[in-house]
Amino acid sequence: MDFGNMGAVLIDVTLTTGLTAMAAEAAEAEGAGYAGIWTFEGAHDPFLPLLLAAEHTREVTLGTSIAVAFARNPMLLANIGWDLQAYSGGRFILGLGTQIKPHITRRFGMPWSSPAARMRDMVLAVRAIWQSWQERGRLDYRGEFYQNTLMTPMFMPDPAEVSAFGPPPIWLAGVGGQMTEVAGEVADGFMSHPFCTPEYLAQVTLPALGRGLEKSGKSGKTLADIHIHHSPMVVIGCDEAELARARAAVRKQLAFYGSTPAYWPILELHGRGEVGPKLKELSKQGEWDAMTNLIDDEFLDAAAVTVTDADQGARELQERYGDLVHRLGFNTPYRPDRGLLAELRTACVQAR
Repeated sequence: MDFGNMGAVLIDVTLTTGLTAMAAEAAEAEGAGYAGIWTFEGAHDPFLPLLLAAEHTREVTLGTSIAVAFARNPMLLANIGWDLQAYSGGRFILGLGTQIKPHITRRFGMPWSSPAARMRDMVLAVRAIWQSWQERGRLDYRGEFYQNTLMTPMFMPDPAEVSAFGPPPIWLAGVGGQMTEVAGEVADGFMSHPFCTPEYLAQVTLPALGRGLEKSGKSGKTLADIHIHHSPMVVIGCDEAELARARAAVRKQLAFYGSTPAYWPILELHGRGEVGPKLKELSKQGEWDAMTNLIDDEFLDAAAVTVTDADQGARELQERYGDLVHRLGFNTPYRPDRGLLAELRTACVQAR
């Protein structure tokens, strides 16, 4: 399959601030020229900050990367997505991911089974709900996991709220082939995991998206029409000491990701299939610092981009990802210098 050229890459930012500072940081990010603002579901809800961001920005794209789909149900997601799309003036992206089974069953207390098939069903159910609202018609979705068959006028939002732009696009996150195929089949966009390397994106992710697109039977649609977002790890600092601290933080984050079996195919692609089980065992023992010793420099440099100056970093990001993704973010599992990141963003835009 011909994947085509993905075109100019947009530069986004992920904001993890609390609600108190979100309005100011969102306005600052838009003023700095970022194309998109993303939140993720960590210690806080991912949707509430975007309401503030929508209020205090005008043009920047707003999205969740990711909200945990299986912690919710299709009706809740349909309501939240519709309201944020309406309030933002059509700038919202509903980005969903599965999380892993222990978090769904033990942290959220929700059911888990056949995650790829369940995610496909959820996306179709959300879209069926939106369609019933737009058409003021009957809701009759009967899927394998979700059945939504009751909708009365009292609970239907006004179609005029989104008539100018429609309901939000749905993007899915994934690493494995099955989930990625589902994204190619039913989603509008795909969010790659920061643990993914350019080699994994090219050899595994894009072919899987292509297979899903073929299953969808969408005539005239190509892989270039599926928006792809990736936030690679970035090592950046003002001097050698800051670069060393950033590199250590990235190594620790990669070790944490590598302890999750769902991400082991990436290690296997890079000839490190034995590393994943070792990381998992150390994580069970709480040996978080010892885990970092298993992430060697070669793999770290494959998964992360070290930025010694803005122009060099922009060139390397473009060389690695320019033909693979539509949007890039900077993943920094440490507190970087905002001025340096702003310089890198500017250089990336100028390099397009």
